[in-house]
Amino acid sequence: MENDGGILLGEGKGKLTTIDAIGQSMAAGPIFSTAVIGAFMFSFCPGASPATMILTTIGIMGLGLVIAAFAKKFSGAGALYEYLAHSIGKKAGVLGAGAYYIAYTAFGVSIPIIAGCIISPFCSAHLGFNPPWWACTLVVLAIIAVLNIVGVRVSVKTQLTVLGLSMIPFAILCIVVIAKGGATGNTLAVFNPGHVQAGGSVFKGMLFAILMFVGFELSASLGEETAEPKKSIPRAVISVILIVGAIYTVTQYVGSIGSGGPNKIPFDFGVMAQVYVGSWLSILVNIAIILDIIGIGIGFFSGLSRVGFALARDGLLPAPMAKISQRRVPAVSLWVTIVLTLIGTVITGIVFAFDNRASSALGLINAAWGYEILSAMGTIIVALVYAALCVAGFKMFLKEKQWITVVGAIVGFAVAVGAVAAQFIPGLAPTGDAAIGRTMGFIGVVVAILWLVFHSVKNPDRVEAAAQHALQHELAEVEL
Repeated sequence: MENDGGILLGEGKGKLTTIDAIGQSMAAGPIFSTAVIGAFMFSFCPGASPATMILTTIGIMGLGLVIAAFAKKFSGAGALYEYLAHSIGKKAGVLGAGAYYIAYTAFGVSIPIIAGCIISPFCSAHLGFNPPWWACTLVVLAIIAVLNIVGVRVSVKTQLTVLGLSMIPFAILCIVVIAKGGATGNTLAVFNPGHVQAGGSVFKGMLFAILMFVGFELSASLGEETAEPKKSIPRAVISVILIVGAIYTVTQYVGSIGSGGPNKIPFDFGVMAQVYVGSWLSILVNIAIILDIIGIGIGFFSGLSRVGFALARDGLLPAPMAKISQRRVPAVSLWVTIVLTLIGTVITGIVFAFDNRASSALGLINAAWGYEILSAMGTIIVALVYAALCVAGFKMFLKEKQWITVVGAIVGFAVAVGAVAAQFIPGLAPTGDAAIGRTMGFIGVVVAILWLVFHSVKNPDRVEAAAQHALQHELAEVEL
């Protein structure tokens, strides 16, 4: 390995294409999010979940326009960190970077854990053996680590392959359910926000809908490794929002009409596959979910390791994290993420080893509550970072009279701030383990503030030089 203190990943002459960037942003995990997070979303806004998803997609598109506009101007491994530093100030950039790194560490650690919680019962039900969840978690972690270590071109192509295979059984299920009219018949009523059932809330459903999009911006971390970053990154960000937004809207519709009815079919795509098609499709749907989780893990670990690398390169994290391998991979930063995941797995095992709560309707075992806590923690932090990014975008692009981006910043800010504000609104605020995650989220923000204060006092020169490695492009507009 060599210290990469002043060198760009890929030496600023990357070979990644728009398709590769799309693969990275597919860390949003449309299949896993559809099956797992989508079920939670539906439970909070039954009767109007497709409408809720459309509204959320519009809000996320606003944020996407801001990120795309920044990506036309700056390309660096730090992504959102660099956007904030070059728009509203170096201290804001450092604070946002610290919070973002903590949030995505929580997401990254949680992914192998939830994968283990899904793979274990699947093996028991279909393969004739019952491995412990933590063993499955370690296998998934090993796969994610190897694919990231061999290089980003391999990892992003693996993500795209996994997504393509995962889509097939879900596409079959959607076609069959719509053709049969589901349990209660095809209807447009579910696209009306006012059709939400008693006890439900469109706004509450949006909290989970936002979580389903998290990761769409990770292609921005490949700026130094992409051949034409000011074209490829914006196209990837907008394309992924449109693609996953369409997938989520269709699957929410299918889940809405396919569940319930006289037989009280649950909003569970594995069960719906069994009911409407047969056991063979149910097995394929569950395999698709597992494959997509691995794809998510590949993307999150890739993006997280690059943000850690960018911060270390600027002297804001330990210097060894700025070292790269001969394959131009931020290997030490990646290993830090791997070690943190191992620690998270051990803590989850200790905390939930004697948990006597019943398994959820999705077939997840008790340790899945570890995922719930970590994902809730990450969501509230990243929502705050998204809000800050929208403020930065409004400030920068208002001066440049990029009116579409300015409107996007306003819409994105409203969605991000609404998600945070809802954490304190009676009836919308999280309860149980999710409430623990909310508290941990705010603790994470405090840690990021203390980290900024430390460097402002101890290393003010490093704070002032933050994000210096981001390549700045000419201010020419790039068509998406």
